[in-house]
Amino acid sequence: MIKINLSPLRRPKTSNQGVRMVILALLMWGGAAVCLLVLVHLPLAEQIEALQSSVTTLQAENADKENQLKGYEELKKTIADAEARAEVVNRLNAARAVPAHMLFELSLILTPGKLPTITDEMRQQIDGGRLRELVRDWDPSNVWLESFTEDKDGKFKLEGIAQSDSDMTQLAVRLDSSIYFDDVVPIGGSENTDAQTGNSTYKFTITGKVAY
Repeated sequence: MIKINLSPLRRPKTSNQGVRMVILALLMWGGAAVCLLVLVHLPLAEQIEALQSSVTTLQAENADKENQLKGYEELKKTIADAEARAEVVNRLNAARAVPAHMLFELSLILTPGKLPTITDEMRQQIDGGRLRELVRDWDPSNVWLESFTEDKDGKFKLEGIAQSDSDMTQLAVRLDSSIYFDDVVPIGGSENTDAQTGNSTYKFTITGKVAY
């Protein structure tokens, strides 16, 4: 007996679930990419741009500062020289003479092997041989002081006897080199001969001003 199935042929159901999953995955990946772009990439790009702008600004500022500092070493040297001169002036002001200082300075000048109280610049000139008028090994015992007078303005007059004109010159050079005396001028004098010994001496006068 032949059976005939008159009911419609049922085809197996084809599910669209796989397609939907693929689409859903693509959408998720797309959303993640958009989120990554918005939340990560764009802020990083902005930060990089800001950093680049800061670097450019700093480079410009550094260039300006380098231009401003071109004369820094010369200015530094000028300031150092000015400070050194100020130190000398302060030391000279602190060492301004009083009668005791002046008398001690005279005794120092008349001590063999001693130099007067001088500035560092003057000492460099003496050590370098630029102050040739000053003879280091001069013997001050060749000079005798007879009188020292000073007026109210600090001007002094020194009178004495020396064995020669050169001894008087050495005394005047030392007085002029000292920080305690200014405007030293050897006036000179007359040469005398001792009748008994036959030795000649030189009477001199030196003027100047005490550095009060």
